[in-house]
Amino acid sequence: MTTLPIYQIDAFADRMFAGNPAAVVPLDGWLADAVMQNIALENNLSETAFVVKLDPAKDDGADFHIRWFTPTVEVPLCGHATLASAFVIFNILGLDGDIIRLQSASGILTARRDGDMIVLDFPKQSIAPDDVPAHVLAAISDAAPRETFRVTSRDTDFVVVYDDASVVRNMTPDMSALGKLAERGVIVTAPGDQSGIDMVSRYFLPALGIDEDPVTGYMHCVVSPYWAERIGKSNVVGYQASKRGGIVDCTVDGDRVHLKGNALLYLKGEIYLPD
Repeated sequence: MTTLPIYQIDAFADRMFAGNPAAVVPLDGWLADAVMQNIALENNLSETAFVVKLDPAKDDGADFHIRWFTPTVEVPLCGHATLASAFVIFNILGLDGDIIRLQSASGILTARRDGDMIVLDFPKQSIAPDDVPAHVLAAISDAAPRETFRVTSRDTDFVVVYDDASVVRNMTPDMSALGKLAERGVIVTAPGDQSGIDMVSRYFLPALGIDEDPVTGYMHCVVSPYWAERIGKSNVVGYQASKRGGIVDCTVDGDRVHLKGNALLYLKGEIYLPD
């Protein structure tokens, strides 16, 4: 019997039961992909992160290698599970210093302590104007959008911009219809409607086994450059209006986005795998 530690972290959360929960599994070496996928399925969270410690002198200066799995697929980038992993590495595994370099499918990512918060350095996700099919728009809202885009850096998600945050907050999408999309998901966003909030967004991706992601770092790498350019400032604060909700502080710096948030330990335990 092999035992593995597992931690569940509420990421982008300033209180328990908020933000986005992610599982983090530190490993001495990679398990078979099918085993990691089954662990993620068993966890039934939007993402489970697996991290393996590296030797920075041999591995391009990286401290850890990180991979992310939804219940159904491995994904190339995930913000909240990276924040959760950085929390575990800093506070439980006891890494010295204030910066972690993470090797990933999206290149080298960094996580930096900033007081009680953690700042992630992620790649900006580019978008371009594109038509969203009428049946997709009908599946999310009766309201007419201001603009529509597609994420071009990955040629995946639709992005739908509205003028009224209440449309985003109150929509109840037809998840059955969205689950049939070949595209990864649908991001909806609107101007902020509260003091200190520049943008309100949500992210639906039932095609990946997640009806709605509670708080998404990747998504804020999509919407924050749009709002930073539209508002005319580099630092914008987003609220993701899922049932759990969460705030992500975003600074756009060229082709990078710095995401700042809190994280909290919810539980720790052990996974038992047969030999």
